[in-house]
Parts: sequence; structure tokens; C-alpha cells
Amino acid sequence: MRWLAIDHGTKKIGLAFSDELEILASPFEVWPQEHETTLGRLVRLCREEGVQALAIGLPRHKDGAESATAPSARAFGEALAERTGLPVRFVNEHLSSAEAERLLRERGVKPEKRKLLLDAAAAAVILGELLEDRRAKGTPVSSPD
Repeated sequence: MRWLAIDHGTKKIGLAFSDELEILASPFEVWPQEHETTLGRLVRLCREEGVQALAIGLPRHKDGAESATAPSARAFGEALAERTGLPVRFVNEHLSSAEAERLLRERGVKPEKRKLLLDAAAAAVILGELLEDRRAKGTPVSSPD
């Protein structure tokens, strides 16, 4: 199943894709968050890339409670799911940006380039966690749950 993961932010969104076999989670791009325009672009991207399910990062605090920005991410994910007809999974994104920063640093990405790639890398971290969870549960690749 091909997934599109989104690290939702108020100013930017990071995008990442999985392969059909759900083995890899790869950063794609970072887009400005322009609400309706962004939703339209994402609908087209989903069609063009053969996306079969959506993973939306849901901001949570350390204790698991949703953060103040979680309702916005949830509304965005639900709006995208409605427009695409695709199933959506909300994934805890706590510390995904910190993990993405660490991975980029380990790979030797220069600080100025890291800033440009961070949101897409965070989306890949979110998607990687979802894929790992699905493998651990033995969820079939053809099923969104």
C-alpha cells in the first residue's frame, strides 16, 4: 500500500511517501501551508502518485495528550481524506522533528540544508513509525488498518 505522510504545520507541511511494499519511508518535499491551495495540490499529488492511504502527524505532548495545534492537524487530515476518498491514520508525531534533525545530522547534511529538509524528513520519521507498527502487528500491506 502506498502511503503519503504529512507533517502538518501552520506555515509549512512536510511530505513523505512509502513504497508499495511498505518497506521504505522516503522524504519527498516541503510545501508552504496555504490551506485550500495546499489541499488542492495534495489531491492532485495523491492521484498522480497512486497514494492509497494517508498518515497525518498528530502533535502530542510527552504525556500523550494532544497539543493545542492537534485540532488543526486533525481537521486538515479529515479534509484531505474527504477530498481524496482515502483512509487516514493519525500518528503521534511527538519528537519526530528531533529525530529527523538527528538523522540528517548523522548523514552529514549541512545545517542550512537541514533546515530546508527538516519537515519532509519528519514526515518520513512519522511514516516510518507507522510502517514499523504495521509490520509488528502483521497488518496486510493491502489493508489501511
